[in-house]
Amino acid sequence: MGLGLLVLAFGILVYLTDRDGAHAALIPAVPALSGMHWFGTAGLWLPSLAHTFAFGLFTAAALPLQSAWRYGACAAWFTINAAFEWGQHPAISPGLGAAIESHLGTTALSHTLARYFVNGGFDGADIAAAALGALGAAAVLRLVQRHREGHERAS
Repeated sequence: MGLGLLVLAFGILVYLTDRDGAHAALIPAVPALSGMHWFGTAGLWLPSLAHTFAFGLFTAAALPLQSAWRYGACAAWFTINAAFEWGQHPAISPGLGAAIESHLGTTALSHTLARYFVNGGFDGADIAAAALGALGAAAVLRLVQRHREGHERAS
């Protein structure tokens, strides 16, 4: 859990230092940090890796220790991240944005979600980063499981 929080903090730090705070709906701009570009080109894809890694670990932590679903949580967060990225593709986003607003009505949530897709920018590097985040989280889960199994055998 602690590792997930640390990685998620790095993802948030990217939004605070490398990106315009106006583009992150849940992260306020901090003028003292804005425009510092601490992460350089990694700041373009690091949030996708961090989000998938951290939320994969958070979800797995809520599941039984021996459950294969823990790995499924990592795959699920990759799928969610990839779907949101593909939804920003120029060939998909206008129709998706219109469909969201027509099916969900004109609420603040539907408008924000539609704007996310229509105004967002598709980047294959974000999908690759999300895949690395999911694989990294699965690797951490596997290491923890092996460590626990080793301690159980030694006891």
